Amino acid sequence: MVSFFLDAAELLGVPKSVAAIYGVVFASPNPLSFTDIEQRLDISKGSISQGLRVLREVGAVKAVEREGDRRERFVPDLELRKLIRRWLEERLQKQLTAGNNKLTALKQLVPTQTGENAEVLRQRLKQLQAWHSKARAVVPLAKTFLQLT
Repeated sequence: MVSFFLDAAELLGVPKSVAAIYGVVFASPNPLSFTDIEQRLDISKGSISQGLRVLREVGAVKAVEREGDRRERFVPDLELRKLIRRWLEERLQKQLTAGNNKLTALKQLVPTQTGENAEVLRQRLKQLQAWHSKARAVVPLAKTFLQLT
């Protein structure tokens, strides 16, 4: 089951360690502690810690308490629609904002370019801006669709 999530991670640009952690938690019939995850995967404690943080941020896993046990244990959120919506909100939106900042900086640099390649640079920047604009327009539509279905 973990390999399924590793393949999906590659498609979505998610680190393999994050996908492996989610796969292990998803496949487990019982809530898993940090130590349980560490024993099942051959990845560092730092990667597990970071992976769990990412998964909690997007709502893919949640912590549950077990009576008499202070250790945090994790269970998967099984609703795919919510996972995708949260991923769009938490990850993709941040990437689009960062991309917008980079495009703004590039927009200020390109007009100062001269020479035979300057026009090509200006056209490529316009193309990047168009792609970015389309990507930003898709996010709200996707979120709305995911709330309706």
